[in-house]
Amino acid sequence: MKITLFFLVALTVVAHASDKPNIVVILADDYGYGSAGCYGANPALVKTPNIDRLAREGRRFTDANTTSSVCSPTRYSVLTGRYCWRTSLTHEVLSTFAPLHIETTRLNLASLLKGHGYQTAAIGKWHLGYGTATDAPQWRTDYSAELSPGPLDIGFDYHFGVPSNHGDLTGVYVENRFVYGLRSGKIPPSMKLPGPVPDDDNFKPTYDAEDTEGGRGAGKILALDAPRRKNERVMATLTDKAVHWIEQQPKDKPFFLYFTPVAVHSPVTPDKDIAGQSAAGLFGDWITELDRSVGRILDTLAKQGVAENTLVIFTSDNGGVKEPAQKTTPQTAALNAGLVVNGIWRGGKHHVWEGGFKVPFIVRWPGHAPAGTTCDEMVSLADILATTAAVVGDKLPAAEKAAEDSYNILPAILDQTTAPVRTDMVVHSSDGVFAIRKGPWKWIEGVPVEDIKPGARKAHANEFREQLYNTHDDPGETTDVSTSHPDVVKELRALLVRYRDGGYSREMPPVVEKRKPETAVLPPLTGKIVLNETLNHVPDKPWLVARGEWTAKDGALWGAQKDGDQQAAGLRAPLAVTDAVLQYELCFRGANRHSLRVESSDRKHSFRIVVSRSSLEITKNPSQGETVEQTEPLARKALKLETGEWYPLRITFHGTEVTAEIAGAKITGKHPVIAEPKGAANFLVFDKAVGFRKVQASVE
Repeated sequence: MKITLFFLVALTVVAHASDKPNIVVILADDYGYGSAGCYGANPALVKTPNIDRLAREGRRFTDANTTSSVCSPTRYSVLTGRYCWRTSLTHEVLSTFAPLHIETTRLNLASLLKGHGYQTAAIGKWHLGYGTATDAPQWRTDYSAELSPGPLDIGFDYHFGVPSNHGDLTGVYVENRFVYGLRSGKIPPSMKLPGPVPDDDNFKPTYDAEDTEGGRGAGKILALDAPRRKNERVMATLTDKAVHWIEQQPKDKPFFLYFTPVAVHSPVTPDKDIAGQSAAGLFGDWITELDRSVGRILDTLAKQGVAENTLVIFTSDNGGVKEPAQKTTPQTAALNAGLVVNGIWRGGKHHVWEGGFKVPFIVRWPGHAPAGTTCDEMVSLADILATTAAVVGDKLPAAEKAAEDSYNILPAILDQTTAPVRTDMVVHSSDGVFAIRKGPWKWIEGVPVEDIKPGARKAHANEFREQLYNTHDDPGETTDVSTSHPDVVKELRALLVRYRDGGYSREMPPVVEKRKPETAVLPPLTGKIVLNETLNHVPDKPWLVARGEWTAKDGALWGAQKDGDQQAAGLRAPLAVTDAVLQYELCFRGANRHSLRVESSDRKHSFRIVVSRSSLEITKNPSQGETVEQTEPLARKALKLETGEWYPLRITFHGTEVTAEIAGAKITGKHPVIAEPKGAANFLVFDKAVGFRKVQASVE
């Protein structure tokens, strides 16, 4: 009892100290566990004196984990304390043109600290979206206009950042609510936007495909009248902004800096004064650039006299890139030179293996975090929010309302633990594969989302099955022991389902009884039935199997692409109508989408209704003689369909309008092509598989 009281008093002293600490979170990009000297990197290949200095002066964690093996989801978790897969982002990352992904009413690091009198700034890579999406099919973030809501609407006082990724399609910075230095666009008449001085060597007038990640931006770069980023000066520019912001902070108010360098993400672009120095090649130089940036932040804190009262966290958004099959990349050159980018851990960025999640995590807090120590506690980057709340003496809302997956790891930082700060943890790959850790065990569920690309499905096939590893005895995840420990598999499977369905994990949620999803019941068709096919067999002519594999099973017809086939599976049905109602039921089992392509009777025009598990779309296809650029999106709405469930889809053609409705979602598109007499409907399936049954069409 006396020991417990001692720890409670110690924590209370920290939480209620009259002089609240400044807080600096440095979140590097794609920086692997084994890429710093203090985590075992070979000093003959890379030198990280500033990151190593943090470890000497602070506490180094050996089992810190990101929530995702890619960036946007982890960044969401860092700020909100919530697993990102609980949102609409269930795999991969946010688009450059995505809306703000954090609700403006959601508790996050910035809003929490702003409520305690902190000055707040987000400087660096953002990649959490701007604006609010509508159902308009062509909606995307408009970088020529005000970018709101954005960081300033969730609690940050200042924002200067790269919108998405280093080498993204914008080629610009954003400052507060507008593109930095935007000269023309949707700018209020009375507003003059700040920008760089003329001939600033950190900028250039143009931004080309070669500046984008992998050179993939040809023909896609945004046409913006604004100064363009110079890749080799992005790190310096972001660090300059962070340093200047710290220097401007008043001494009588605490501050919070969320600093997110673009290094060491591709493209690998170290500054010219660094390039060519590392024995690990350009990627080693890029690590040096990151370390120099960290050093400048630390030096500025010291110069301002605030280092002793500043809590600094250094970490990364996911593991490093480890794809030796990509033979020509700077990352692979570094691997070949001997850099063990992710240490002993298997895999890296994108993957469900430990190398995708395990990252450096160092906390320096003079007088609180014992200097030069290590901590083997399992922690998650989602824990930063709950820990920050403890630091400032705030109580989190109920687990079902905010910080759903965030644990207070302050006892581990202070070296005052009496029990593990976390007993279990969920991680999630870029393909949507879940894994859960508890004690020495890691169980991989092995089920990707259906929307993943065929290339990823093939390349990551060994991750798409259930597996169990003892990561204490087998940190390299070499031996699947699931058959030897069925009791462990059963326990972890049930725990993952409970956390996933229960809505939170920082407390044990109640068991949720999964109900069969409700599917909207559509009224019977009226009028004359002109098409009636049960599809309990492969139909005869005039139906036509165009491509793919079509199999009758369980009273339905299932379509799937053939292995290696780049084109969708296709089934062509006669549909000689103008105005009509077409209805059928569909069921997803492995396919990423189904498209119904409706052709005009002269086959010169077509449009399509596209259904995936997450969206419903109507698009006018290029007509005969037109180019792909003349594709016209007409309508779009978000959906949530369950795998293995049957849903009725109704499509109504009336004059120049077509309406599609499924699972309570309803959209209408309008175009003259829709009024053309129709000749056929093509049922297309991308990947594997979609089932169809009960196809009917009627006319009045």
